[in-house]
Amino acid sequence: MDSITQASLGAAVAHVAWHRPLGRKALLWGAFFGTLPDLDIIFFPFFDDVQQLYWHRGESHSIFFILIGGALFGALMWHIRWKTKISLKRAIVGIALILATHVLIDYFNIYGTQFFAPISRTGFSLGNFFIIDPLYTVPLLLGIIAAAFSRTGQGYRFTWVGLTLSSLYVLFSLFSHAYADSVFKRQLEAQQIGVKASYTGATPMNTLLWRHVALTDSGILIGYFSVIADSAEEEIDFVRVQRNEELIAPYRGQRNIEAVDWFSNGFWVAEEIDGVVTMADLRFGELRTEPDDPPEKWQYVFTWEIAGNPDSLPQRSIKLNDSRRALDALWARLIGDIRSIGEFDQ
Repeated sequence: MDSITQASLGAAVAHVAWHRPLGRKALLWGAFFGTLPDLDIIFFPFFDDVQQLYWHRGESHSIFFILIGGALFGALMWHIRWKTKISLKRAIVGIALILATHVLIDYFNIYGTQFFAPISRTGFSLGNFFIIDPLYTVPLLLGIIAAAFSRTGQGYRFTWVGLTLSSLYVLFSLFSHAYADSVFKRQLEAQQIGVKASYTGATPMNTLLWRHVALTDSGILIGYFSVIADSAEEEIDFVRVQRNEELIAPYRGQRNIEAVDWFSNGFWVAEEIDGVVTMADLRFGELRTEPDDPPEKWQYVFTWEIAGNPDSLPQRSIKLNDSRRALDALWARLIGDIRSIGEFDQ
């Protein structure tokens, strides 16, 4: 998730755990340790492009970091600052909880996390959250702000309210995600489409409009379902995207190719743009300036350039104006102003 969300979540967890012995300072320490795992990017200058892709949300987001980091940082903070205020056990458990909730909320979004790094590079993600979701973050933020300015000594109650509301929203997202996922799978089965792998993810900043990506022998299918605007019995229009595997055939076996294939869980598409071969991760969504733009006109959130240098993996940027138009199209789809985003020609 974004840094504001992680800092807010860390602050809320810390304040609930330590509000009595530390007071408002618990909010600051929680925000720091809630952000700590994402500081793995400070090591990027020491890595090449491919190593950076494996490193981020790797070791610093594993269960080993939660356990070892919680113990080490807890013992350190207890020894240098908290010895007279908090028990050693409470310091260790508190920091471990902050790190664990950071990793858990990252697991909920599309990017995911490597739970068992460095032993295993397998990425885990559920997809019930987009990377940024104000409906989750705002209750946390309001709760800790109210707690910070409270003069009654009962500020932790505001933190509890914010944490409870955000947790209820997580619960709603899980049910909404499961419902949409079941609709997509029933629709694909009803249309007799053989699927090798599939993924359902939240669209930007909401948990009502869902996007499904299905890998088939004839390409990748992409479809949308709005919980509030669509019927589960209504046929979903899927768009087929060709992977264009022949474009990357000359580069097969290179580190950069294998890294993108691993990161995207196989949900990638290759294109040739201005003479440059690219690979894009389809899980993060496409940008369409018009709802019915064909795949040839799409832009993708995560797109990398593939060259002869196996250590090189530069990322292509997207245009801000195109992002705004794409969000407008998604909003229209969510509320039912447009019935579909493209069609799948069987």
